[in-house]
Amino acid sequence: MYSYIDMHCDTLLRTLSGDSSLLYENDGMQSLKQMQEARQMCQFFAIFFRPRSGEENLQMPPDEEYFRILRANLYHEVEIHKDFIAMAYNYDDIISNWKNGLMSAVLTIEDGRMVEGSMERLAFLYEQGVRAIALTWNYENCFGYPNSKNQDVMSMGLKDFGKEAIEEMNRLGMLIDVSHLSDGGFYDVASLSKKPFIASHSNCRELTAHQRNLTDDMIRILAEHGGVAGINLSPDFISRSADLTKSRVDDLAAHVLHFIRIGGEDCVGIGTDFDGIEGEFEIEHPTQMSLLFDALEKKGVTPRQLDKLANGNVLRVMKETMR
Repeated sequence: MYSYIDMHCDTLLRTLSGDSSLLYENDGMQSLKQMQEARQMCQFFAIFFRPRSGEENLQMPPDEEYFRILRANLYHEVEIHKDFIAMAYNYDDIISNWKNGLMSAVLTIEDGRMVEGSMERLAFLYEQGVRAIALTWNYENCFGYPNSKNQDVMSMGLKDFGKEAIEEMNRLGMLIDVSHLSDGGFYDVASLSKKPFIASHSNCRELTAHQRNLTDDMIRILAEHGGVAGINLSPDFISRSADLTKSRVDDLAAHVLHFIRIGGEDCVGIGTDFDGIEGEFEIEHPTQMSLLFDALEKKGVTPRQLDKLANGNVLRVMKETMR
């Protein structure tokens, strides 16, 4: 079994009720216990800022409190289970943790709306341990515009603050995540960032025509910048048939192979989106990730390439980007 790094899951949201132990064990797709059983090297845990519209979100606390609660729950559970996991803030931390028999947890944000156009708030999030930000989710915010089926929106890029923030995130050592960004925003990031950036949980648009996936041109540009995309397990991001409800290993493998063919073996990693996706899954939790590696091996992917997919590519990006 390859010890892999997963660049995105939404499992922290389960703990909003106040029960942080749900991060250790729950009935979902990801948990600290499942990480331990799978010998997973590292998990990026996202604080996903849910949209405020809709009755189910009427009781959602203000963004600052929401962030504080979910961050505290992650740190609390990692401290309780420090015999097998520790927080990580850069490449050296992950390597050191692994050598000491520990897995790593990295804190990230999905939807940078809490920044509210303030460099001071961006610096605050870095000081609080955040090491990657998905600039947008599916709505406009201070950074720019999101992925959209509306081509006018899709062509819009970063706002002035977003452009300035790219330079500041480079300086701080914070990963720029374009997974939910508009196409115009992607190209703005590519033109402005002096360091590699990531698409933490996006696949190939050539194979599955979802607006959250990357075009072949984007894959080439991401690779040219030394970046990496994480394979997302969501059925509607990977299916090559009319059935968008089933997440099949063969479809996942096809997307990995396409990334390698278009961008090279250095541009693809894993970004499951566990606990943020729905459907029927052949890979339902970390202990089943070997199914993907086995399928790729049968298709001729080399051990070196599998090592890069599992952790090498993400580790390289972290080493080149984070302080």
